[in-house]
Amino acid sequence: MNNYIYNNYDWNRKMNSNMNYYPYMNNNSNNYQMDMFNPTEGFEKGNMFKGLYKQYKNYQPMKLIPKDEREKRLFEIQSICFAAHELNLFLDTHPDNQSMLALFNDYMRKEKELTKEYERMYGPLTVDSIDDNENIFKWVEEKWPWEGER
Repeated sequence: MNNYIYNNYDWNRKMNSNMNYYPYMNNNSNNYQMDMFNPTEGFEKGNMFKGLYKQYKNYQPMKLIPKDEREKRLFEIQSICFAAHELNLFLDTHPDNQSMLALFNDYMRKEKELTKEYERMYGPLTVDSIDDNENIFKWVEEKWPWEGER
């Protein structure tokens, strides 16, 4: 995943007949890669694509700082999932872009790896990751987010 360079590509704007703008590196390549934020910054800003990000007035996105190792791991999973989802949306309209497809696949592999590690340490994140022999109601013993520290 670290082999991808996020900001070495130019953006050209091409307008279609509907007056919608689509970013392209060049018109004859299906392997262009766009100027992108890393997954953490994209998650914080709500947009992976630098050329499509528009800051609202003087609003600065809040820097998300996990307070412990568990939150740090969950934040990393959420960031990678967000990045994969953004690329999935991009690939809906650019299905032949091989470099973005490869990046999407890298994010999906990383998300599965991180989720497996998180669940090994802290328990299941989703209902479908519960083992048949597991006590599925173990989560009620955990603190709720609004309860603070137990």
